[in-house]
Amino acid sequence: PAALRTRRTYIDHPSHRMLVYLVSFFVISASVATPAALRTRSISSAPVRFASPHSKNFAVRDTTANSKFVASPLRSTDSATHTLPRRKSTQSIVAKAQEVSEQRSPVPFIAPPVALAIAYGLVKASPLEGALTGFIEGGGYPEVIRSFNLPEFLNQWFHAINMAIVATAMGGYGTWLGFETKAGRGNEEAWGALNGATKKELHAQLMAGAGLIFAAGGLGGVTFMLAMNKAVFESPHAVTGLAELLLFSTQAALAFAMKQNPELRKAHALLGSITMTILAFHAALGIKLGLGV
Repeated sequence: PAALRTRRTYIDHPSHRMLVYLVSFFVISASVATPAALRTRSISSAPVRFASPHSKNFAVRDTTANSKFVASPLRSTDSATHTLPRRKSTQSIVAKAQEVSEQRSPVPFIAPPVALAIAYGLVKASPLEGALTGFIEGGGYPEVIRSFNLPEFLNQWFHAINMAIVATAMGGYGTWLGFETKAGRGNEEAWGALNGATKKELHAQLMAGAGLIFAAGGLGGVTFMLAMNKAVFESPHAVTGLAELLLFSTQAALAFAMKQNPELRKAHALLGSITMTILAFHAALGIKLGLGV
């Protein structure tokens, strides 16, 4: 009964209810998008058949193999084979079906709820908090921060200020470079690149660096919480933060997979947008935690 009361209190918290709603949204989106994507792929990969106006006898070629001609109707009065060029309307329909199939890839809808669920499990149902607390306190890092005698404002907001700078300068600019690359301007020289890197190259560098700094910043935030003698995982801010690290890792895996499967580019772009949206939600939870609301 005590455990049930604690669990009910946790869910009744407004921030945690918002987190539950967010996970539910992605689960519902994935359940809708996945069957639609599979149906679209099966339609776009099927051969297109044409009936000849001259005869019932005709040959069929698979349009998905990029063949020049798709039908070879035979006249009953002539044994020669006549070929008809691919109809423009059919070509556009197949291209549109493939485009819709790529846009409805289930990966961007499946990864966020899975990451949030894993993060929630690690935070609430694993010894992660105790292990992390023991590691940081065992190294004496909270005592080092206390020895600096920093103003209360810095103790409370130093982590937030640093992460805001990284999220804006690296995450924001890196996201814009990603959209520039998606628009076909990835080979242009990027503004601010010290080594003359292109937009595509700088996008990869900035987002990889942001992910590593976010991981280090998370440890810093936990250290400041322990220095102020506060519970490490008292807010869903910890859940969204850990989920962000998992999503950054997923994005990195998609970036490598795109080299072999270009169709994943749209999924990478959509998941990146969702990841940055969750990052904004994560920042809002952090501000709420800092204000003690």
